[in-house]
Amino acid sequence: MSGKVTILSDVDGAEGFFRRARAHARSLDAGERLPDEVVIAFENPAEMMKMLTGERLRLLQSLREAGETRIAELAERLGRDKRAVSRDVNAMRVHGLVLTKYVANAGHGRNLVVMPSAKRMELKAAI
Repeated sequence: MSGKVTILSDVDGAEGFFRRARAHARSLDAGERLPDEVVIAFENPAEMMKMLTGERLRLLQSLREAGETRIAELAERLGRDKRAVSRDVNAMRVHGLVLTKYVANAGHGRNLVVMPSAKRMELKAAI
């Protein structure tokens, strides 16, 4: 888990991306340690809002409060169908918003456990 995830939506486009990349390169060249941060960028605010629905934001909040949680427990806590929560978790995992792992289930099988990808998340959008 990283320290922070910043989710950008066309805040400063390609110019901002390359500016951040050059700043990181200068820091590395100087032997400095980079901040424990992940940046997830969306092309436009509509794509970000499509990914970050109200239910998915509730899911992230629940994970932040509870930490590692099995899908079934998460669905029960949110009062949602387990399949719907699984679909949301998979979509958010693909974009780097959550992490997943399988843990052994006492007696039989495995359970999928979900955790936030960072201790803190920031959302930034520009229209």
